[in-house]
Amino acid sequence: MGRKGSATIGPIVERTIQKAVARVVRRERAVHTLSVDSEVDPERAVHRLRVAVRKLRAMLSAFGPYLDRGFSGPLRRRLSELSDVLAAVRDLDVQLAALDRETTASAAFAMEVAPFLDSLRHRRADAVRRLEEHVATPEHAALIADLQVDRVPVRDGEVRARRALRRRLRKDWRRSRDRIAAAHTGSGSLHEVRKSVKRLRYLAELATDPLGRPAKRLATQARRTQDLLGAHQDATVLDGLVRTYVAETGGAPGTTFALGQLVGRAHERRGRIEQDWPHRRDRLRHRAEQLLG
Repeated sequence: MGRKGSATIGPIVERTIQKAVARVVRRERAVHTLSVDSEVDPERAVHRLRVAVRKLRAMLSAFGPYLDRGFSGPLRRRLSELSDVLAAVRDLDVQLAALDRETTASAAFAMEVAPFLDSLRHRRADAVRRLEEHVATPEHAALIADLQVDRVPVRDGEVRARRALRRRLRKDWRRSRDRIAAAHTGSGSLHEVRKSVKRLRYLAELATDPLGRPAKRLATQARRTQDLLGAHQDATVLDGLVRTYVAETGGAPGTTFALGQLVGRAHERRGRIEQDWPHRRDRLRHRAEQLLG
């Protein structure tokens, strides 16, 4: 590829997409055999495939101008469908793991919230069934066929890598900045901020070699922002799950009281995160402006 300053974007796009595609294919195999292979850890397999799909979708979107739309368009649509069924399982895995930690300290508390935990496990079983049904569909088979590529069709790949990556990062930062502003005014959410910052992080990680330490610092701040807002989203989801459960079942008095305690602790976590958010937001903005001006 020559010197960093003279490297072009085409080889970077092709190499990045090929690696991301190969990662999805490898991790899809484990999920595809969940119902027949007892050696597969289902929670780990779903998580690893979800991350791989998410990264590939982010790269296809970020490098859209340098990819043939006949290749990237159908792939993005089918990956979105797979991502939805994976998310339904993974989100419940996250909640169940957190609740298991919350209930280890008190056997009495664990007993009171057991009906709620059982309802989440039933929901997870349904989500796993839908995932298994999805990976057996012709649409999913078409996705796997689309991923079996010898080369990635790149177009307009002669643009200098530094220029191209800076341009894409600037666009992603503007999107994140707009969502931050929307969350501040109440017209958007921190969850939407988190999703845009996640994509910014992936691209900044990729840009570390051509753009150097400022890109690495931006990637680090984006990861920290993503982690903080992820904890906020987990608390928000728990609140919603509890409210839905109580509305649907009524809940025994002891269970309802214990769930109220869970929601109260979730609100406290959200409050602490919202206090930390302005500092994290400003650090992210500082790193973005250092790199992008």
